[in-house]
Amino acid sequence: MSLNERTGSSGSINKLRTRLNVGMGVVYVVLGVLVLGMRVFGTIALPPTAAYVLGGVMMLYGGFRVYRGITDIRNSSNSGE
Repeated sequence: MSLNERTGSSGSINKLRTRLNVGMGVVYVVLGVLVLGMRVFGTIALPPTAAYVLGGVMMLYGGFRVYRGITDIRNSSNSGE
């Protein structure tokens, strides 16, 4: 029994998960940039340190999600799915 059979994952679910990783990663990166931009222009009431940490963490996590999505795309194209 393969891993896909045991977990109930099919090809369409894997494609959806990959698209979701890339899409949400882009959303997190954009939100991180917005937090930093709003802090610079003074439209958000956050201390500078909190704004930089929150924006940086959101951008890093978004980058990780995009990276994970891209590696899933590469792995699925190499395996012939």
